[in-house]
Amino acid sequence: MASPTKQELLYNNYFVPEKDLKYVPPYFRDVAETPQEVKCTTAGIWPEWLDGTFVRMGAGRYTIPLSEDGSKPNAVLQHFFDGLAMLHKFRMDHGSVYYTSKHTAEGVVRRAQKKGFVETSFFGVNPNTPLKEAQDPCSSLLGTQGHVGPDDVNVNVTPRRGMHLPSDKNPYSTGKAAANPETEEVLVHTDFNMLQVCDAKTLEPKRMLNYSNIDPELAGYGICAHPPKDRVRGLTFNYVISYEGTMYCFCMDIRANPAKLVWKTALPCAPCYIHSLAMTDKYVVFIRNPLHMDISDMTKQVMNMIEYEPESPTQFFVMEKITGRLVGSYKGNGFMFFHSVNGYDYVDPVTKKTNIHIDLCSYEGSYVPYREYNLSNIVDPARPFQDGTLVRYELAGIEDASVHEPGRVTVVGAIPGVAAELPRIAKDASMKHGYRYVYFTAGNGGSSPGTSVPIGRLGNGLKVVQAAFFGSLAKSDWLTGTFKRWSPQDGESCPCEPVFVGRPGATEEDDGVVLTIVVNKEGTHSILVALDGKTFEEVARADMPQVYALAPHGSFIEGPFGM
Repeated sequence: MASPTKQELLYNNYFVPEKDLKYVPPYFRDVAETPQEVKCTTAGIWPEWLDGTFVRMGAGRYTIPLSEDGSKPNAVLQHFFDGLAMLHKFRMDHGSVYYTSKHTAEGVVRRAQKKGFVETSFFGVNPNTPLKEAQDPCSSLLGTQGHVGPDDVNVNVTPRRGMHLPSDKNPYSTGKAAANPETEEVLVHTDFNMLQVCDAKTLEPKRMLNYSNIDPELAGYGICAHPPKDRVRGLTFNYVISYEGTMYCFCMDIRANPAKLVWKTALPCAPCYIHSLAMTDKYVVFIRNPLHMDISDMTKQVMNMIEYEPESPTQFFVMEKITGRLVGSYKGNGFMFFHSVNGYDYVDPVTKKTNIHIDLCSYEGSYVPYREYNLSNIVDPARPFQDGTLVRYELAGIEDASVHEPGRVTVVGAIPGVAAELPRIAKDASMKHGYRYVYFTAGNGGSSPGTSVPIGRLGNGLKVVQAAFFGSLAKSDWLTGTFKRWSPQDGESCPCEPVFVGRPGATEEDDGVVLTIVVNKEGTHSILVALDGKTFEEVARADMPQVYALAPHGSFIEGPFGM
């Protein structure tokens, strides 16, 4: 067995056997599904106006049987991003909360039982055995060729409303295309060219497709899991890397039946990895991380195929939203990011020129944060987890911008003193100049007083026992530059991404509730918690029948959905 590399030692990147999963908190282990809807026991006062469905997507399985008769040991998925997908649904109706969940990548399990190994791409260490080279990830990264079943690929990042898709010629698909996909289907996104359609009522997977099924021009790899959505115009924006290696940004009309490509614009930069784009009312902004995909050695873990470029700036490419015309470029100081927060364009009262502000969670330097999310580094942290900072970047004078002579990105604001990741804002605040509030997770690896849930085996100040992967939440205010923190109490831990839901008819931006999920002190089940959007204090909770396996993202869908 080869000696660990310097990079692997830096992030404690090694194989964790199944017997050591007892050191991993329960939200990074296998959890059961709840396929039949159950009514949750509640406390506090759930707002009567909170009428809709909270959908969350993430991991639900980390061990996979490699035989049908139990004769082989299980494979153990080794990275947070590799956990097999699980879809959760909370239906809220007149102060009551109902819960359903479903594993949605069971085809990966069935195939592994037949073949004797897990056949997919792995962001982290190969799960089959620490001695076996990684499977070739090309098929997943480049988009599946041919037909696959509706649960045969692990699509596990972002759930959204469905949209009208082209007719389905895949013989493995199940069920009929929905007449009204916005209320009858969930469309799940991930960080490669694949989409999964699930039934909004049962959560059952129905169809697997890639963007080339919508338009042949969208064949290729890449794709970010967070296509920004213009709700007024019915458009979303994403990127694709062609098989020839050209980076494109594209616009899709999601109100059309079926959805259709509106424009596709080539970008003058090398391919890279990004997780989200940004947009304003008039512009789409593609932000190129200084990270490229090295596909010269396909036995590498995906996280080690994505290489940092220490000499590269972070590039901003600005396109007109309606035409796709590339109108300018800017360069920053080599920071990295996962999630953009918001963006807006406005006329500068001094220069009379149009400026763009882009808010995002920024990581400085060459320390690549997603390499920390191996189970080995959670069990045995090499160092404190790196945290992002909420930063506002300005692109000045769009009218004078040049594509070939990039302008300079300026930092015009930040929220100091608090870590920031998984940011969410009010839907009505999207693209609005002068918006104020951002809700986010406020630090990885934070303390969790009183919890009985273990995370980490050693305790010496850096390797902390009895701590949560996510420590707390925060609400920040761009107007005052301040923030307020919320931490779970009574031994509860690990609040997930906070999702703000505005009260119907509200006139103030933070008039609503913030939804998050925590695990109880003993780690035996999880709790959906509602915080007041203004005071950032708990107002209600609902007990889930199971542990919620940590999932990065969710969406609240107002009104009837999946009925």
